[in-house]
Amino acid sequence: MIKQQQYSLGPAAEGADSPFRSALGDFFLGLQLMPIWGVLGWHDIRQRYRRSVIGPFWLSISTSLMVVALGYVYSGLFNQGLLKYLPFISVGLVVWGFISTILNEASTVFIIAEVTIKQIRQPLTVHVCRLVWRNLIVFCHNSVVIIAIMVWAKTPITQQLFLIPVALFIICFNGLNIGLCLGILSARFRDLVQIVASSIQILFFVTPIMWDPSVFSSRNVERSWIVEYNPLYHFIEIVRAPVLGEAFAFKSWVVVLILSGVTWALAILTLMKFRRRVAYWL
Repeated sequence: MIKQQQYSLGPAAEGADSPFRSALGDFFLGLQLMPIWGVLGWHDIRQRYRRSVIGPFWLSISTSLMVVALGYVYSGLFNQGLLKYLPFISVGLVVWGFISTILNEASTVFIIAEVTIKQIRQPLTVHVCRLVWRNLIVFCHNSVVIIAIMVWAKTPITQQLFLIPVALFIICFNGLNIGLCLGILSARFRDLVQIVASSIQILFFVTPIMWDPSVFSSRNVERSWIVEYNPLYHFIEIVRAPVLGEAFAFKSWVVVLILSGVTWALAILTLMKFRRRVAYWL
């Protein structure tokens, strides 16, 4: 049983200190409460597939069917070999599903947790950590599809595979930051939920997930900015490049590290300004 003092937000979070330290207290204390959000995130997965015979592996089955179907069709449309295109699209779709689901659910994370927020004193970060952890578990299930396709395509194994845990950590960290921002703003402006959902549908088609960015850039140089200035492409690339055994994506790593600092600053700023108002907006 978790002791009562673990729920206490401390002097900083209670308002005895500056808003900046209060926001930091909420952020870092929420990370420390892994026994809470870790169990809750795992419970969400179990509830979703309760009384199912194969449980969460339905995720892997549905993802594999989608990857194979789209890979077979679009490899012909883009005139690319199946051995090369199928690994490309499998990594892109699985990582995209991980990122897009976090963004979609982030806009409703505090709305769904309304009862808990109003009744139990906890850092807001706990609810977003629960969301990110839940989707990380789903990603791990779907990664089975990537491994199977890599084995089938005989993709070479390189030392860059050690970068994948770091890349996933960066994606989760940014998901936490953006989740705090979107969750708080969506609690106040409910139209933001629909805006986020519509924007993600558009971003899917302009992000190099099903089409090769190198081919696009070589044929349409004047439109290469769609790739270069698309942050989602860089977040996908830091995972896809190591898996496919491609050259080190130096530019993408620089971009995601800079964006990590920016999103963390925005998350802290949003907590400073609005964290005390969320319970009243729900």
